[in-house]
Amino acid sequence: MRSSTVSRWWTSIGLALAVLAVAGCGGGGGSSEPATPPGKLFVVDAFNRAIASMSNSNPGPGYFAIERIISGSNTGLGTPGGTPSPSTLPSIALDAAADRLYVATQLNTRVFDQISLANGNVSSRSISAPSVNFLNLSIDPATNTLYTVGPSGVVNIFSSAHTINGSTTPSRTITPDFGASSVISTFGIAIDATSRNMLYVGVNFNGATSIAVFNNAASADTTGGAPLAPSRTFSFATAPGAFYLDTVHDRLYTAQFNGPILVFDNASGLMTGTITASRTISLQITQTSFASSQLYIFVDTTNDRLHAVNGTTGFILNGASTATDPITTYTKFTINSPTTVFSAVAAKP
Repeated sequence: MRSSTVSRWWTSIGLALAVLAVAGCGGGGGSSEPATPPGKLFVVDAFNRAIASMSNSNPGPGYFAIERIISGSNTGLGTPGGTPSPSTLPSIALDAAADRLYVATQLNTRVFDQISLANGNVSSRSISAPSVNFLNLSIDPATNTLYTVGPSGVVNIFSSAHTINGSTTPSRTITPDFGASSVISTFGIAIDATSRNMLYVGVNFNGATSIAVFNNAASADTTGGAPLAPSRTFSFATAPGAFYLDTVHDRLYTAQFNGPILVFDNASGLMTGTITASRTISLQITQTSFASSQLYIFVDTTNDRLHAVNGTTGFILNGASTATDPITTYTKFTINSPTTVFSAVAAKP
């Protein structure tokens, strides 16, 4: 399917997401936008190689407009089609203050400046490096340092990522030492660039799923040296497939494959071993809705709001910092298309 057809396809379904409100969450955008609009919601459609944005990150019942759709040959997001899979555009990292979005394609990372205003077949910058797989991303906006991890678990770090355009060499590399454990794939990365100075990496091993934590993240470097063992490794009674680190509140959110989101307070103080959740968030959705599907999550700490997407469905939950089962009040949105595959979400306060 050509990119122009994709744009028409999104338009043909109304330039709107059908919001099925379990309970109203309120809010509506104005008719005009400032130069860098606040309150933007971004969703990634991996199958159609598109990014949609809406000016209201907390829509209420009814319909809300998709104001901008980024897709096309100039974007570097790829050609739509193939087997529907989140892995084609597997992750994003948002620098909200700079209004910049980093999008992983595995082959490289595409960088969109002024993402709130980007629309259509716009050009993007590229960050690539020989033999580097850009599967999962995390950005330290204070230093413009991009952390990326590929399927093997090797972390590559790019300084001054906001200026890179083209192939480059990683500034640092962290090659983990997991002992006899064999890495199958990874499912996330997060930098805690506060005084805690930690890096979290989600790793799937043969028969186990863990989150490895590395101390001294701002300076850790194994380039030309021996691999580095994690400072701590978290295990789980039920394996997660995605996670989000709230560095403001030192809180870890993990999304299990079958739907529930487990929340761990005092993340930096958790010790090696199987960790116990402080609480559970379940959106009271039947197992059928999550069959063969994984939630991808983002927490807007400014507005205390949890955003989640899986398949063709998205969820918005207010009060993320205190929400616990049973959850009955949230907003659900969906696109009625069998080819849409939501693979990532982010919200700009």
